[in-house]
Amino acid sequence: MAHFVYPNSGLGQGRFNPDGSPRPGYLAKMYWAVIGAFLGTALLLRICDYVLAMQRKRSLNARPKSVLARLYTTFTSIGRVLTYPTPPYLQRYSGLVHFPSVGRMLLVIFYWCLLLGFFFYRNPIKSSSDWLNVAYRAAWLSIAQLPLIVLLSVKRLSIISFITGSSSSVTLNFFHRWIARALLLTTTLHMFYMMRYYASFQDLVMRLSIDIFMRRGIGAWCVLAWIVLVTTISPIRHYAFELFFANHVISIIAFFIAVMLHTPPYAHVYIWIAIGIYIADVALRWALILLNNLSTAGLNYRASVSVVHDAATLKIEIPLTSLRFLKWKPGQFVRLSFPTVAPFMAHPFTIASLPEDGKMLFVIRAKAGFTRRILKKTLVIARDIEKQHDHVVATATYPVIIDGPYGGPSRPWQQFDTVLIVVCGIGATYGFSVLLDVLRDKGAVRTLRLVWIVRYYGDIITFREQLEQTLNSCETDASNLSILVQIFVSDRSTIPIPSQGQSDFDLFLAHLKDVVEVIPGKPVIRSVVRSVLGEAGGETGIAACGSVKLTTEIKNEVALLDAIANNPGSDTQKCWVHSEQFDA
Repeated sequence: MAHFVYPNSGLGQGRFNPDGSPRPGYLAKMYWAVIGAFLGTALLLRICDYVLAMQRKRSLNARPKSVLARLYTTFTSIGRVLTYPTPPYLQRYSGLVHFPSVGRMLLVIFYWCLLLGFFFYRNPIKSSSDWLNVAYRAAWLSIAQLPLIVLLSVKRLSIISFITGSSSSVTLNFFHRWIARALLLTTTLHMFYMMRYYASFQDLVMRLSIDIFMRRGIGAWCVLAWIVLVTTISPIRHYAFELFFANHVISIIAFFIAVMLHTPPYAHVYIWIAIGIYIADVALRWALILLNNLSTAGLNYRASVSVVHDAATLKIEIPLTSLRFLKWKPGQFVRLSFPTVAPFMAHPFTIASLPEDGKMLFVIRAKAGFTRRILKKTLVIARDIEKQHDHVVATATYPVIIDGPYGGPSRPWQQFDTVLIVVCGIGATYGFSVLLDVLRDKGAVRTLRLVWIVRYYGDIITFREQLEQTLNSCETDASNLSILVQIFVSDRSTIPIPSQGQSDFDLFLAHLKDVVEVIPGKPVIRSVVRSVLGEAGGETGIAACGSVKLTTEIKNEVALLDAIANNPGSDTQKCWVHSEQFDA
């Protein structure tokens, strides 16, 4: 990046040059015109989804009745056929790198082509000044992207999430990273063409020695390259998240300062918009945190933390006795902070309970960093430690700060004829919240199925409370809702043999035999999806929470079944998938 001086053309302002080519500042406005048109289309589609959902819930029937409803569901079904899959040859390397779906790849390709199209449009390089013109085009396109990158990263002021209905942090972060990479591309083009403008290497060196704006621009590019190419790679994000977050915040502040110092005042509008969005989001977020968590007596909430199962699983309960405005939907998550354990750290956790339960419940697998610190401190200061059926139990109570809720699906599950929930391990926190929500308000749902994949039989014990709630709901339910919970235990040796005696928990599961099946081995996801869709009488909603491999396999199978159907929009083949991923 280099100093903005655009000779004899109004400093890049206005619309067109005398030769008919657009001026750099006008290209930034055209960029946002295209982005605005895309977001407007997404908002229209979301409104259509909302109207369709209300019609289905009101009529308790998931089959579209009107011609417009059938046309719309056919259109969206074909769209899923084209966008859900991940090419099979890319899945071969899923253990090394996670490849996006066709839909995500197409959006990224479209975005990059849009930028390059603006960059090269009607701008033949005939003289040295043309190199400067191209450089300023890239500069304006770079600055114009800053508000969009910030909009994809904010938590409370997530306008894009509201417009598109895509509240998944995995999806938003994916596009946040790829647009940041596009920003690195345009700033690199700006720097390259700016340097190419000088006739010789000696001229460039001399310019660098006297032009502080150019040096600031190179500094800004170096910070951006550090953020995009080094610190945001997957291993650092996953295994050293706290370090990644701290570095990310510091680096972004340094980048914005360098960009402000590098650019002239008339180019600051997009920078100030980006900064304003971020400041407004932080202010709103902290206002809600203070409103929900503080009272005249101090912090409102105290969390009971239990170390259960294999001494590596945490169960956190927060009674909402002083609940004010805190409400959440199934599948949403909150960020928890424990001031007495890790004062400057917060971590997102999916809520396993519903507001009607009068508490927030979390089941967490302790790994590194934040969760490991809570586990160790609980074991040290626990009020009681005892052994029960070879499971270590330790409990402690801490003050806790709740930030949220966030995320969740964009469509209510009650609008579907069939709801299939597929989760792995600790993803049951997400799965059971959806299951219990549908049981309490069935809407148009006629078939409800949960497929839960665990490694060890003992993993099931942690969710005994949810299984009891499922049993109670089934016993009091007089409707024709068909419900089945299938628990697949991959380690067969951990399943107890009935002839050797049964524990209380084994007897409890036996009492659930009409609703819950414990099956040794791993399920064939393709067969599960096909059997459910084959029996569906209307559109199916699939909630998936697990590895990228699992969610990819589900989406590929859904797209394949729609593609081979006689009518991609037929009532029995339409299927919508909402996925939450562990390692995206």
